[in-house]
Amino acid sequence: MSKSKTKYEIVFQNSRIEKDWLALEVELPERMNQCKSFLMASPTDRRQAIDKLKKLKGKFKGILQYDVTKDDARVWYRVDKNNHMVIIKYVGHHPNW
Repeated sequence: MSKSKTKYEIVFQNSRIEKDWLALEVELPERMNQCKSFLMASPTDRRQAIDKLKKLKGKFKGILQYDVTKDDARVWYRVDKNNHMVIIKYVGHHPNW
């Protein structure tokens, strides 16, 4: 019997976030492909995303951040394990304040 991996469906919180995702796919196709593969296969496994996955704190508790690039582009999401969904909450560049 072969092992089957649970696949997660990527769901966008709203259409604006989906547009931001698509724009980042155009800008960073390889990195976004890696991000998408990670989110669909193992969105909470820090070992699979060394130095890319963070748990946010405070008012963002429960949201995970995947760093698409080291210092700038990121994806925020929640994982619904019961329904095998990754809900994308934010996609974009970190503002330079």
